[in-house]
Amino acid sequence: MTEKVLFWEDFKLGDTWTASRPKGITEEEIIAFALAYDPLDIHIDPKRARESPLGVHCASGVQTFAVAQRLMCEALYLNTCIVAGGQIDKFRMLSPVVPGDALSICAKVLSSTAHYRQDDRGWVVFTVEVFTADLNRVLGYEVSVLIMRRGDELDDIANTGNR
Repeated sequence: MTEKVLFWEDFKLGDTWTASRPKGITEEEIIAFALAYDPLDIHIDPKRARESPLGVHCASGVQTFAVAQRLMCEALYLNTCIVAGGQIDKFRMLSPVVPGDALSICAKVLSSTAHYRQDDRGWVVFTVEVFTADLNRVLGYEVSVLIMRRGDELDDIANTGNR
């Protein structure tokens, strides 16, 4: 278990986080993911994909989001005392992710508000941009995350699970 060092109070408007290392995407990963979750020709058959109106073999947007979630975990979430995710808004698939792309993320605090009912937590909204090594934006979205507030007792709960 990773120690939780970030709490709701730590997130200020405009704060940013980036992935420490990009995640490469292979043709094999695209096909395997698509066979399991999004079996469209543009994802599972490179030849048919190149002949399609899009003209390229590309990853599913769902796969791109899954990679972004992993990068968000590595960059931020694993060190944060998260209660739960709330919602995803403004989900925009901007450009296809193709074999050989290496994805990174940049997350920025868009807003931070105290929970209306429970004073031991608050909401943080991040805007997340996913881009390739050549800075081509491929995905963007906003995500609301419920995060515990700081407190001696709360710090212990966050890091041990004990009440």
